[in-house]
Amino acid sequence: MSLNYADQVQKVGTFVVDDPVSAMNIVLGWQPRYVRAVNINNLASYEHFAGMDAGKSFDDTGAADANSLNAAGSITLYAGRAAGAAVTGTVTVTADSPTITGSGTNFIGELAVGDKVTVNGETVSILSITSTTVATADKPFAAAAAAVHLFDMAGKGPGVTLGTDICDTAADVVYWLALR
Repeated sequence: MSLNYADQVQKVGTFVVDDPVSAMNIVLGWQPRYVRAVNINNLASYEHFAGMDAGKSFDDTGAADANSLNAAGSITLYAGRAAGAAVTGTVTVTADSPTITGSGTNFIGELAVGDKVTVNGETVSILSITSTTVATADKPFAAAAAAVHLFDMAGKGPGVTLGTDICDTAADVVYWLALR
């Protein structure tokens, strides 16, 4: 697959916050030099520049602390994950069901539709991701398993993590822009 020039130097996206206690990993395939995220529900914006410490951003909340430096729950560069590595948390699957139910997982931030994953020795493709804790496989599991790890067989490239200050309320809509 080849990317056009714009995808190699900039990417944009939107997501709806499902679980405000989970940060959101955005896989870009490269490390950004500039990231801007805007939570349109509370009109707060966040900017991270190359050279800033991990987990920091400039915030404009439209309040008295506008344009302050946020040092917690903010923006961090994401190094990626090696092929075959476990995702965060554990999962439970039921025999004859394609549903994957997580505990302490962040499916929205760590997986994508089409990813090949292995659960309890069975490799499946992710058909859909409903929330940070519920995903659907392309076929039912042959055997049940509880509190086991889910392994991402392809791994993930580098990108950025938007922290819990940005993703602070369920159903918030966040727009993001990353520049190389």
